[in-house]
Amino acid sequence: MRTNVPLKLISEVEGTGRLPLRPSLGWPRRRARSETKTARADDRTGRVEVMPLLRWIFYCFAFSLPFETVGIGRLEPPEVFGALLLLCALIQPGVFLRWPPRAFWCFVVYLYLAVTLGALEFSRYPSELAAKMFLLSQLTILCWLAYCLMRDDRVAQRALLVFVFSCALLAALQVTGVVSRAADTGAKIQRVTALGFNPNNLARILALGLIALFGLTYGARKSLLRPRYVALPLMGVLGVAIVQTGSRGGLLALSAGLLIFVLSGATLRSKLRNLAAVTLVLGFFAFVALQSETMRGRFEKTLEEGDVARREQIYPSAWEMFKEKPLVGWGAITSTYELGSRLGHPEEDSKNPHNLILYALVSSGLVGALPLLLGIGLVVWSAWRARKGLHGMLPLSMVVVVLVANMSGLWLYNKMHWLVMAYALASSQSYFNSRRSKPKTDAAYRAQAA
Repeated sequence: MRTNVPLKLISEVEGTGRLPLRPSLGWPRRRARSETKTARADDRTGRVEVMPLLRWIFYCFAFSLPFETVGIGRLEPPEVFGALLLLCALIQPGVFLRWPPRAFWCFVVYLYLAVTLGALEFSRYPSELAAKMFLLSQLTILCWLAYCLMRDDRVAQRALLVFVFSCALLAALQVTGVVSRAADTGAKIQRVTALGFNPNNLARILALGLIALFGLTYGARKSLLRPRYVALPLMGVLGVAIVQTGSRGGLLALSAGLLIFVLSGATLRSKLRNLAAVTLVLGFFAFVALQSETMRGRFEKTLEEGDVARREQIYPSAWEMFKEKPLVGWGAITSTYELGSRLGHPEEDSKNPHNLILYALVSSGLVGALPLLLGIGLVVWSAWRARKGLHGMLPLSMVVVVLVANMSGLWLYNKMHWLVMAYALASSQSYFNSRRSKPKTDAAYRAQAA
């Protein structure tokens, strides 16, 4: 067997039954070998360094997400930076020319089926269907671009940190009254929102920002904010803004995401510490919610009157529609008009089922729902496998927030849904790439030599 070990060293260990140490330990040319360590790791993992222009456009895109309602005409900031990101992707195609994960193929199959089934209703709603399918195609491409970029741990963490500061800025503007306005005044419960957002949608976005802040500060191996107590006032502002919206679903999604961090920790002591931290944060939000007449009033209506904003009527009607056409569904547009006519609300001609599972079943039947739900299941599995990596429980926590939000509303056509899916897939791939790029131990070299 060939070896690069010098003859003198071989003669010194002859007859001892021991193999010489591997070259990287105490070798005269250690420095030269260490300089190529990163290059060898990149060859094994297929990772390509992302150019600065792409990184900064992606950071600007992440910052613009909480301000998507601020635009000139039909141009929204995320759309502008998303288009720039797509154009700049042509400058460095090596970052994006890689084999997609299985979950992404499931999403592509769902897109194909949605477009194919949409041809059955194109004659009735051509403009609406074209706009809906074009949006779904854009979001699928966004998921792919974000996945490729966020495979770099530094890019993923910094993009999330930029998103956190953007959410904190919007929350501060809302809490101080600079951009806040009243919403749902007709229901005799005043809810607060900002920049024209739907209160529920705003609460979900801010909940994701708060979860990302908690995960980057306390849930990751190395905190991005030093000292860590700097994150506490930001969490307070975000929590108050979420309570002001009066969104029950947003608050429940936030709670579910925080509870995921209880599962982190390698020892019992660390698990108890995480449990104490999560309990304190949840206790603070519960106290703020009880002090808010808006949130307290909405929960009282739910518990005493069973009022869940007409979802008690929407869900049974949507389920009946699915049972009537279980195979291919009613279509993405026809289903909303059919559900709206069955509900009979005078101010709403169309209505979506306010639930991701019901929407998939009603709009595309079992044929379209299966690949979509399978893809989401693979995303959850990827986020769970990534818990031992650099990002810890944060990918799984953000996925849980999105899934809980999709149980009381439809976020399939929202950018945050697809960005979180991409982050979970990228974090899992990054974790396994880092395992493959680790240098071999002495035991591994001895086993290979034997």
